[in-house]
Amino acid sequence: MNIFDVKIPDLVPEGTQGVASVKHFEVSRAESAFTAFRAMQHGADELVDAGKYARLEVCGQLMMSDTQMERMTNSRFVHRAKGNVLIAGLGLGLILFALADKPEVTHVTVIEKYQDVVDLVGPSVMARLGDRLTIIKADINEWRPVKGTRFDTIHFDIWATLSTDQLKEMTNLHRRFARSKAPGGWMGSWRHEELRARKRAEGRRRGGYSWGR
Repeated sequence: MNIFDVKIPDLVPEGTQGVASVKHFEVSRAESAFTAFRAMQHGADELVDAGKYARLEVCGQLMMSDTQMERMTNSRFVHRAKGNVLIAGLGLGLILFALADKPEVTHVTVIEKYQDVVDLVGPSVMARLGDRLTIIKADINEWRPVKGTRFDTIHFDIWATLSTDQLKEMTNLHRRFARSKAPGGWMGSWRHEELRARKRAEGRRRGGYSWGR
């Protein structure tokens, strides 16, 4: 299934479990037109087509929704994913549903910090991936893979918002998991390159220059 064809409201039911909740919502044509206007002013992230969507909230904070922005910013990873895959952050399972139909993906390990998210979303993605999927309740900043384990594709997606402050954590994760990446493998974080470009731009505006982290 292509990531742009995944319909989370049809795959993950609404529900609340502890600090986590999955809610469905609909964007009307009028509301979509308003997002298009905002997109002209603030960028493509604001654009939301009319239709049905889902959102995941944790501790009262919006963690993600299955809008175009989420699909676009994760499409590169989905395209590259192969072999033994490691993902930090379960979210709504958007990228997992997209990986389910990729025969070159042999197994996916997901590290999710919140058990309530695992309980809400886990059954739906397990139903699609079966024994190709392992979900581990842990903080990716503390978790360690079994010694000798190598991953062909590694993707970190644990951030609810986009800020250059996240670059330090991304860099630390990339360094720590470098030994777990298989030869010729790929590792990345959600919107990492975009944040590095933003960091460089901030440096230029301050009259200096920053390569980012």
